[in-house]
Amino acid sequence: MALRAKLALVYAGVLAVLLAGFGFGAYHLLADQLDDAADAEVRELTDGLHGYLRLDNGVPALVYDHNDPQEAAFIARATRYYQVYDALSGALLVQSTAIEPLGLQFTAAEVQTYGEQTATRDIQTDLGRLRFSNTVMRPASGSVYLLQVGVMLADADRSLDRLQRLLLWSIPVCVFFVAVLGRWLAGRSLAPLGRLATAARAIDVTELHQRLPVRGANDELDQLAVAFNDTLSRLEQSVGEMRQFSAALAHELRTPLAALRGEIEMTLLRARSTEEYQRSLASQLEELDRLGRLVTHLLTLARAEAGEIRLANDPVDLSAMAASLVSQLDAVAEAKGVTLACDAEPGVMVTGDAGWLERLILNLVDNAIKFTPQDGHVVVSVAHTGPSASLTVRDTGIGIPSADLPHVFERFYRADRARSPQTEGVGLGLTLAKWIADKHGATISAASAEGQGSALTVMFPTTSRS
Repeated sequence: MALRAKLALVYAGVLAVLLAGFGFGAYHLLADQLDDAADAEVRELTDGLHGYLRLDNGVPALVYDHNDPQEAAFIARATRYYQVYDALSGALLVQSTAIEPLGLQFTAAEVQTYGEQTATRDIQTDLGRLRFSNTVMRPASGSVYLLQVGVMLADADRSLDRLQRLLLWSIPVCVFFVAVLGRWLAGRSLAPLGRLATAARAIDVTELHQRLPVRGANDELDQLAVAFNDTLSRLEQSVGEMRQFSAALAHELRTPLAALRGEIEMTLLRARSTEEYQRSLASQLEELDRLGRLVTHLLTLARAEAGEIRLANDPVDLSAMAASLVSQLDAVAEAKGVTLACDAEPGVMVTGDAGWLERLILNLVDNAIKFTPQDGHVVVSVAHTGPSASLTVRDTGIGIPSADLPHVFERFYRADRARSPQTEGVGLGLTLAKWIADKHGATISAASAEGQGSALTVMFPTTSRS
């Protein structure tokens, strides 16, 4: 069922329940009020009639001033439906003219019961319900009489019937019109949502720069449009990064593949000696190793971003780890003519995965050595910085242009000066380093001046002293 129809049904259902409840309450409230009014009237007539009724020797007589219009009117009302019985014998002594056709003549047993239970009673007659009171009169003679005074409830019953019929036909009609009106209002309310859906369907992967219109009303629909536009922005950025990644990957794969093809073609042009074939195969193996490293880095990043890699959460002595890795890489740096040193404050402890933290330091140091010319210096520093721990790898290398600094942690990104056949690497080391830092709740940043070297700093959130 369409949302528009659902909303209309909800409107109609809620209104039906409210109207039914209101009608039920109104009906019973009116019934109670009419019932109380009838009780009050019959009590008033009965009490008043006691003052005018005389019973001498078993003969009822009404004593009042016939010239007084108020008394005459009251007596006429009170005696319209009334009768008097001898409570001991059950004999009917007097009965009003209006009550005779109703056939309300009771037996002696019924008269005795009414005399003992003097509550008001309702009797259904041909003219409608009659409510009468039962009161006992005991004159000085010692006789006992039953006085019955009644009022007709036909007018009250007709009022209740009219109200009931009014509710029975008006509630369905109101619910029907509200359902129609609700469907129209729901359509009007959902029209902007339909326009948003139309605008959203017009946006495909080639037009991610488009955005949904925002009306400026700052209502729920505007909030939906803004949230969708934010999602489009993130999607546009992700698609842009994927396109850049595809282009960079193609570039990284093209170079070693072209070199392999060239080596193989040159080898096949003429017969060579065993030593020449061995040199050619060794060169091809180097290119294959480069491709292998690229694939390994890509697989590692893919598993990391897919959440397949679980990191440990153990205490790690960052100072000892940095000193050990610097000692291991000293020979690599020396082979390039670079001086590698470690300046680590002892006992700097962090919490994390020792294997991945070691890889983080290796990537940063390897990157620094790679872009530092001969006779340069690379220093690894570990220190407490307030409640945090800092790891800094500083070099005196070629530096990073200011325009390239925001992109150094992107996949395959290398500044133009770094793109040379002599520079090894696949452009994923800093990307992986950033992922490791993020997973440890740390922040990684780069500072550099072109031609004066670079400094990459990792700030761990908390630390302790061993």
